[in-house]
Amino acid sequence: MSNAAALKQVYTLAIIKPDILIKKKQSVDTILQSIGERFTIHNDIKPINLSVTQAEQFYNDHRGKFFFERLVCFMTRGPIVPLILTEKNNDKNTITSWREFIGPTHAENARKIECLRGKYGSSDTWNGFHGSGSNDEATQEINFFFPTFLNDTTVDHFK
Repeated sequence: MSNAAALKQVYTLAIIKPDILIKKKQSVDTILQSIGERFTIHNDIKPINLSVTQAEQFYNDHRGKFFFERLVCFMTRGPIVPLILTEKNNDKNTITSWREFIGPTHAENARKIECLRGKYGSSDTWNGFHGSGSNDEATQEINFFFPTFLNDTTVDHFK
């Protein structure tokens, strides 16, 4: 990749959530293939388990909301797969593209369109996938799971 292309590179954090890895494990390879057709995955694909403390830290911006404890409990009930992604089409914003690809948070809305949550999600909490909401959020989230990834000072990952 040229330096000019690298400067335009925008990353996002995606997570395949426990509901997929527990209840729809047979679909993981198909899901990863679908993701790989549109996005480049920049990390090793390996399931990890979050502790309650880690999940509370990761979702700290939701602390105090009615769903916080349910979300933390859900995210610690089984393995997750965090992914660092970039959109293969350089004309598209990775964060926006990934969020469109996974679809709306609410299962009822997601089922109305062609998206990952519509196909694999089963409820608002058990919606299968996470996506960063902004460049700042992507930076924080990537640093949470992959603390050395963004330390390459030759590239402005979020320009």
